[in-house]
Amino acid sequence: MYRTTQQLVKLAPLLIGATLVVGMLIFFNSDNAAIHNELIALSLLPKPEKLTELYFDANEKLPKSATKNQTISFAFIIHNLETTDYQYAYDVVVKSQGTRRIVDSENILVKNGQYYIKIEKFNLKYISKDQEVIVELINKGLSIDFWIRK
Repeated sequence: MYRTTQQLVKLAPLLIGATLVVGMLIFFNSDNAAIHNELIALSLLPKPEKLTELYFDANEKLPKSATKNQTISFAFIIHNLETTDYQYAYDVVVKSQGTRRIVDSENILVKNGQYYIKIEKFNLKYISKDQEVIVELINKGLSIDFWIRK
């Protein structure tokens, strides 16, 4: 029942193949975060792009004109693509003849990959000239705007 040298030589490729398969299974099922991070550090994998999208919902429905004390209504969206949860600070401003009036201001946390939809409603107190409505993400340096004509 002892194995001869010839029998062991015949089993060698099988043992080597089994060892390789087991090694590959262990490697591919292990935590690849360290390997992934090293490949990114060596610029062998693309780095995730960090950005924030800020835009109006239903751009074609933005108010174009208004009267005094009319309620202005619109929605804007913040889409977080920063690869991490992000705390946004925003202001909604009405600007006319060099005067800025903040009509809304808030700090909100948006989880990575998520959307924040804000429906804005406010009354125009004055309507003497054309007015610009601006949504500013203060800590990102982003803004969007539209004009309301007299």
